Amino acid sequence: MRCFLAVLALTLGLGCSRGQPKKDPAGSDAPSLRLAVVTDLKGYLEPCGCTSEPLGGIDRLAAQIRALREGPAPVVFLIAGDTFFDTAELEPVRVDQANRNAKTLAGILDELEVDAVLPGRRDRAQPPEALDVLRQGSRGSWLAMETDAEVLQIEAGSLRLAVVGVRPGAERDSVAVVVGPAQAESDLTIALVDGSRRDANRIGAVDGVDFVLHGGLDEDEPIPPHRAGNAWVLHASRQGQGLTIVDVYRKKKKEPFVDRSEWSRSQRTGQIDRQIEDLSARITAWEKSGDVDAADLEAQRRRLVEMKKERQALDAPTVQTDGNALFATWIPLSKKAPKDRQVEKLMREHDKVVNAANRVAFAGLEPPLLGPDDIAYVGSAACAGCHQTAYAWWRNHAHGVAYLTLQQRNKEYNLDCVGCHVTGYDQPGGSTVTHNLDLALVNVGCESCHGPGAAHAKDAEKVGILRDTPESMCVVCHTPEHSDLFDYDAFRKTIVVPGHGLPPMVR
Repeated sequence: MRCFLAVLALTLGLGCSRGQPKKDPAGSDAPSLRLAVVTDLKGYLEPCGCTSEPLGGIDRLAAQIRALREGPAPVVFLIAGDTFFDTAELEPVRVDQANRNAKTLAGILDELEVDAVLPGRRDRAQPPEALDVLRQGSRGSWLAMETDAEVLQIEAGSLRLAVVGVRPGAERDSVAVVVGPAQAESDLTIALVDGSRRDANRIGAVDGVDFVLHGGLDEDEPIPPHRAGNAWVLHASRQGQGLTIVDVYRKKKKEPFVDRSEWSRSQRTGQIDRQIEDLSARITAWEKSGDVDAADLEAQRRRLVEMKKERQALDAPTVQTDGNALFATWIPLSKKAPKDRQVEKLMREHDKVVNAANRVAFAGLEPPLLGPDDIAYVGSAACAGCHQTAYAWWRNHAHGVAYLTLQQRNKEYNLDCVGCHVTGYDQPGGSTVTHNLDLALVNVGCESCHGPGAAHAKDAEKVGILRDTPESMCVVCHTPEHSDLFDYDAFRKTIVVPGHGLPPMVR
């Protein structure tokens, strides 16, 4: 890769060169350029394994990027939004693990030859010394860290790109000053933004910008390309759940692009179908009521006709032209997606290192002391003497092996996981990442649902326990992000069963 320096307007631009475009296997012209877009990665190396359909994994992303680079078009890999951290202000106990995570992620992105990263607000909120260490160890370009806008020049095949990083909160005019000379010397101008929809749209409206990578939305649902001025705004979900691939066919200099993506057409089709159905129903109701002005009613009928024409046009075959075009696709990284084994190995080594480091760092970490009215935790085994049937049932339930699932993956000391796989985590007389009453409090035990049981175990006649567990106790761990199918009433029926909440079955 050939790199060079160039000064553009008020900012320093860095540059890199990619290979020439090839023919695709069918022999037709390959795209002029293929963009691989990731937004709001937020430090995620992999998704939580507790969801029904976990999406993401930097090993799966790596496999996609490497496969793209084997294709017929030059690939430019760009990231916008919070990339290395998911929290602006880290709790002191989490700083070391978060920094290790960021370092591992930065190293993997280097292996994948990421072209440019626009760090988001949470990244920039980290201590400057920590960011400096991380940045100095990265080969990829971090944009707009000291200026409102910074340009990276990239040669991709026959195209010269100006990738403009925009600092969060930068004024449109200061960005325009940088974009002007950059786009004049480039074939394509791509802006990386971290902010709201309004922020992305106002940068897209800057003269000369062709594409805007929109980080900062922090939304699971990827958004198809949409117009902002003459630019197209691109988005790719969050937490590495997938990536957006954009095939760019650049035929004529400085002409707008037409979106020919099936993704966009499909979404617009569904949207206009709903609008037609809604407006048709309202017109019918207005006609029956007779209390709507005739001119207004006729205007709505004409609007409905135009909507139906647009809907019909969406089904028409795509007309090929010689103009500039883009084809965008979002690739979800499901558990069936291939993994890059080299990156997967790095991830597993990372897990072992974090586990070992936390085990030592938190070896002396005790739970909060018991207050005058607090009750200590004793562990599920203490319940077994009086509740043998319930205990036997629990041992075979997912709650009863929750800690084992972490041990199998070297994550039992991982601060992102352990709290929901033990009992009484960070509670008075409970557990911590390392302290669990010699394993008595591992797994999601009886006391996770029924409350601390020391007093009940000592004198069950005088001290009761919580029998009807409220939903509020469950959703501490059963969050949408970690337990997407959780429904309190439905899940409760799977737990309140004969021998556990109901009389045992008589055989």
